[in-house]
This record gives sequence, C-alpha cells and structure tokens, in this order.
Amino acid sequence: MQRPSNSKTSSVVASDHRRNGNAVVVVLALLAILVVVGAYIFGPGLLSQINAGSETSDSKAMTHKVGRENLVVTVTDDGELQSASNVDVKCEISGGSTILWIIDDGTVVEADQKIVELDSSGIEEQLAAQTGVYEKALAAQIKATEDAAAAAIAVKEYVEGTFLKDVQEVEAQITIAQENMRSAQNVLDHTERMARKGFATPLQVEADEFAVKRAKLELDFAQTSKDVLEKFTREKTTKGLEATRDAAQALARSEQAAVQLEKAKLDKLTKQLEKCVILAPKAGMVVYFAERSRYGSSSSQIEEGSPVRERQTIIQLPDLTQMQAKMPVHESKVEQVHPGQRVYLKVLDREFQGSVTSIANQPESKSFFAAKVKEYPAEVRIEGDCEGLRPGMTAEVEILIANLENVLTVPVSAVVVKGDQFFGYVQSADGPQKRELLLGLSNDKFVEVKDGVAEGEEILMNPRAVMGDQLNDDDGEEEEGESEKVNSRFGDTSKAPAPPSASGKKPSGGAQGVGGSGSSGGGRKTPSFASLDKNGDKKITSDEITWPGADAMISKIDKDGDGAISETEWKNRPKRPSSGGGSGAGGGRPESGAR
Repeated sequence: MQRPSNSKTSSVVASDHRRNGNAVVVVLALLAILVVVGAYIFGPGLLSQINAGSETSDSKAMTHKVGRENLVVTVTDDGELQSASNVDVKCEISGGSTILWIIDDGTVVEADQKIVELDSSGIEEQLAAQTGVYEKALAAQIKATEDAAAAAIAVKEYVEGTFLKDVQEVEAQITIAQENMRSAQNVLDHTERMARKGFATPLQVEADEFAVKRAKLELDFAQTSKDVLEKFTREKTTKGLEATRDAAQALARSEQAAVQLEKAKLDKLTKQLEKCVILAPKAGMVVYFAERSRYGSSSSQIEEGSPVRERQTIIQLPDLTQMQAKMPVHESKVEQVHPGQRVYLKVLDREFQGSVTSIANQPESKSFFAAKVKEYPAEVRIEGDCEGLRPGMTAEVEILIANLENVLTVPVSAVVVKGDQFFGYVQSADGPQKRELLLGLSNDKFVEVKDGVAEGEEILMNPRAVMGDQLNDDDGEEEEGESEKVNSRFGDTSKAPAPPSASGKKPSGGAQGVGGSGSSGGGRKTPSFASLDKNGDKKITSDEITWPGADAMISKIDKDGDGAISETEWKNRPKRPSSGGGSGAGGGRPESGAR
C-alpha cells in the first residue's frame, strides 16, 4: 500500500497520529505507576515465596551420580621465597653494640665493601685502660724473670764457688794448726831436755805444754769446721738458694701468664675494634635480617641507632642462584608431606617446578593469638633459572601428594560424619538410604570411596537439607556434614601412592588441593544430653556447663523458666543453621593450607 501524495491528507493523518500517540503515552505512564506501587506492596513477599520455593526445590533435587575419575590430591599454601644458601653477617661485639651506619637494604655490594659500622666508643675506652694494665703486667714479668735468673746464678755460685772457697779456707786452717802443733811439740820436747839438764825452768816447760795444747785445739776446731761445712752448711745453703731460685722462677711464670692474659684481652679488644667496621664477606645483595617474635612481628629492627646483640644476625647475603620456598603445612597434613615429592610453584606470573627437601619435626612458632594452630615449615627447592626472584617474595606452592587414576569418588559435601564413621545417603525407590562409607584420600571437592556405594548410584549432595532432623541420633548427638570434619579424618595417608617424578609438571585434571578443613560451617560436634548432665538428675544447669555464654544458652532453651534444661527441652532446642551438607567444595580457605 502506497502512502497518499496529497499534502492535506498527509497533514490530517499526522495530526491524528500525534493525538493517538499522546493518549498511549498517558496510558503507559498510568500502568507503570500501578506496577511500581504493586511491586512496592506485594513484591517482597512474592519474591521471598519464589526464592523459598526455588531453594526448596533445589535443595531436594541436589544429587550426584557416583562415578570414576582421576583424583589429584595436593597440599597448597602460600610460601615465602628465601635463598637456599645464605651468608649471615653477625654482630661479633661482646655484649652487643649499636648500629651507627648501615648500607641500604637491597643494595648490591662487592666483596670487602663496607656494609655496617657499629659503635666503637666503649671498646676504645676499654682498649686504653687495658693497654695500661698490660704494660704494668709486662714490667712485673720482666722483674720476676730477672730475679729468677739471679736466683739460679746464686745457686751455681755457691756450689761451684763459695763452697769450694770455704773448704779451702778450712783446709788452710787445718794445715796451719797442724804445723803450729808440730812446732809447739818440738819446742816442748827441747824445753823438757833442757830442763833435765838444768838449763830450763819448770815454768818454761809448763808454757810450752800449754802451747802444744792450744795448737791441738786449733787443729780440732779446723777439722770440725770442715766436717760441718761439708756435711751441713753446703746442703743447707744449697737448699735455701734453690728454694729462692724456684720461687723466683714460679713468680716469673705467673707474671708471664698474667702478661699473656692481659695481652689476650688487649688483642681481643683490638679485634673487637676492627670488627666494629663490617665488610661484605662476598659479593651479593644486602637483605636486612628480621627475627620473628611469637606475636608475629619483627622482634628487632635493623636501622641506624638500633641496638644489636652479640651473635645477632644483622644482614644476610643470599645466593640468588639457589632459591627455595618455605611454606607452612598444617598438622593434619604433615604426615602426607615427604622429601622428594614434586612441587608446582607460581611466583607472580612465572611458573616453576621443584621438590620438597625437608619438613620440620617441630611446629613453627606462631603468634600468641594463634598458638593453637600448629604448622610445620616445609622447604621446597626451586628448579631451573631463578633469575629475577628475590627473598621475601610470595609463592603459591602446591605439593603433589597423590595422583589417583580411575577411582570411585563422591563430593565431600555428600559425606556425613558421625564420630569416627562416615555415611552417605543414596537415592532409592524407597527414598534416601543411609550407607556407611570407607573413605580414602580427598581434595577439597571430592573424596575417594573404597566401599559403601556403587558406580552409577545417585548420592545426596545435601543430606542435611533433605533429611533434616532425621540426621539426629536417638541420643541427641547431631551428625555433621562439614568438610572440615570429613577431611581431618579420612584416608590412610601413609599408603598414598608416590607422586610422578619424571615430568615434574603441574598435575592436570581433577581439583587442586587437599580438602583439609574448610573454614565455613560449624565443624563442632554437638554434645549429648547425657554428657552434659554430669550429676545425672535429668537436668542441665549452669554449674554443669563451663564454656562462655552458657547462661544465655540455658535461658534460650529453658522454655518453662525453671533455670534448667530438661531432656525434652534439649531435644526441642533450636538447631544450628544448615550449611547444605558441608562446605567441602565451596567453603572458605582451609586452615590446613590446602585448597
């Protein structure tokens, strides 16, 4: 149909169109206002009903067909890069010192380049005082040495000189006395002959007799003096001189030892003074060393003016060609990690391969507020070119625990924990059927099932939402379905297959991470009424519950207001909100470091 060509007709038609268009706009505006008002009044209720119906429908239809697949089990966490070979630069000043100057962190230095200067004022004062002490000791040692030498000469002088001279003098006296006695005897004999002839008087005879006696006494005295000299004086004098010599020599040795001691102190202070200026032992990049306290913060600050302890590491010079990563392993997974296991690492946008070199046998010190979290540090060697990597960088570390092929698996969220047993609910013609499961290893999404279900069966993924209160046992203990409990108990990890070591590539297929202990969901086992009723009076009172908030819990469950919880009130208590049967697949970050 052709548009009319008459201009008048066209003008009339256009006018009608404008009028009709205005009317339509008014009607549409009124309808929009009515829709907005209706949505405001009735919308929230309708949406909540729609959402509730959707949730109910979804929650009752979540099943998983049991099948076989490859299950990759890994332990994953963030690690910190560090050099596998570090040269530590320590403070070697006795009693510690203070940093006067230090080279900037991250500076690349050459060997024998000055990197740290420590305060030397105290050492300089000690060095000056010690120099005076050493000189005094040296003077005393010199005197004692000379005295010892003189005492030794005195002994030799007496034995080889003085004693022989004394002997000669005594022997001379003996000879003279003998000659005097012979002469006196001759005179006496002559006088006696002359007296018989009448030429000598008796008085002269008596005088000559006395002269003989005197000469004999002098001879006896000389002989006795020789005997005393040889038998007693020699030995006594020699012993005395030798004692003086030995004492002088001992004193000399003592003074010499004192000098050596003072000299050692002087040398030590001299070396200490030299060590106040620290030179780089090798070329490398300077990294300030920071010790971690139990609160997680650095226990010592490396900067100018900061005190440093003796033997405290100030700087590390890492070998950047040999790098490793240090990652924490949760205590629930530490038995699964062994040296030699293959590792995949990612640093920034770079990927690396490596292997576990060691796992600590003691947990690492943690913050005071996280003291209950036990993590064991594992060291992972990085293979290949490490150029561009720096200590302190964060690495995503993934340790391959096992690569299970063609194993029967179910979702972690489908497993329900009861004590040390595991259960699942399989769809059947008569409704959900409870099965006890024998589990193996798992990651954060799937767990290996060794017995309990068959391939092709449909298992509930959300047993809590479907079964509701049927999950509760007769004793009132509630069965938990959180992956936090599932993954902390299943599997004999000591029999995990050895990881592949040929390719060393990041495993493909299956989920990554070991389902350690998802952080969402409750995870605590509800105690039974009998375990809380400690006195057996069929009532739970505040003095039988010791945890915080017990009074508030009792008042919430106590419906009759008698201040105690009866067994009926305990069974009818408000239940914790359901997490959909577990959070193994979509929970928060696992506390074990797995994902």
